Amino acid sequence: MNNELWLIWKQNTTRRRYKVGTLSYEKQKYNFTYQSEELEDASKAGFDCFPGFPDKEQVYTSEELFTNIKTRLPNPQRPDYLHILNKYSLTSQSSALDILAKTKGRLITDTYEFVKAFNKNEIEFDIAGISHCKDYDKIKENLLVNDKIELETEKENKYDTYAIKITITKEKKKYHLGYVPRYYSKELYTILKEKKAYSALIKNLSLDNEMYDKDMIISIRLIIES
Repeated sequence: MNNELWLIWKQNTTRRRYKVGTLSYEKQKYNFTYQSEELEDASKAGFDCFPGFPDKEQVYTSEELFTNIKTRLPNPQRPDYLHILNKYSLTSQSSALDILAKTKGRLITDTYEFVKAFNKNEIEFDIAGISHCKDYDKIKENLLVNDKIELETEKENKYDTYAIKITITKEKKKYHLGYVPRYYSKELYTILKEKKAYSALIKNLSLDNEMYDKDMIISIRLIIES
């Protein structure tokens, strides 16, 4: 079980993502708390609170997964429920938190998602900032699962000190696909500066997903030299 997930809020206009909370499971209890590191900046950008958790100072606890989060999971009564689990490499025995970690609890009606807490031994993420990249329309039809991608630090980025570009080379031409999401960029930036060997591959493509940038999700799996 992934026992800690981060709650990410995306600002509608700028598309910038903020880490605003942590959901954890320990000692047979679920806990939710707001995170202070980016909370002030998120509040200035328009963040109020996650529905159902109005008090930013409170530690919310429950023996069951909170109802306001559980409703973001696929409904087990759906006729295609097992197909959904299979799509995300889950099983009928997967925990609610594991399902949340894989599906990210995204809804069409808001801009929240739950992501795994950073773990350098298990790094997976969806590319961010696709809508800001002019190369998207040129290359999208040629992308394939298991395509090799490359990571490049972008020192001149004025929005993220630790910005990391994601690029792919096709027919000897390099294309800019997007960025490592901000909630992982600082940790990965530090690792890349150490010049360790890595392998980064496209693990999933969803070309018609209205809950993400330009209706496209590109998931990356990254392993790093130990």
